[in-house]
Amino acid sequence: MFFKKGGIIIFEDCINTTEIIVDRIENNIVVVEPCKGKIMTYRIDKLPSVKEGDVLSYDEKNKLFTVNKKKTKQRKKKIKKLMDKVFVD
Repeated sequence: MFFKKGGIIIFEDCINTTEIIVDRIENNIVVVEPCKGKIMTYRIDKLPSVKEGDVLSYDEKNKLFTVNKKKTKQRKKKIKKLMDKVFVD
């Protein structure tokens, strides 16, 4: 179940509804994952300059997303560690 809040859709079953992950960018559409297993799309001009894998945080006060550089870096580091375990030279 979801509800609309401040122009974005929030899923009630999400653990953290103020962060989303950029899954991919297709043409002028950004596909995001607001929580595990849920997918949403935004027009690229409605978000800040983003790349695949970025973690976006929603600022309730200003009603906009920003790239959370710290969490993005942590997430990429974690993924790299997992990939290093799976793929051996």
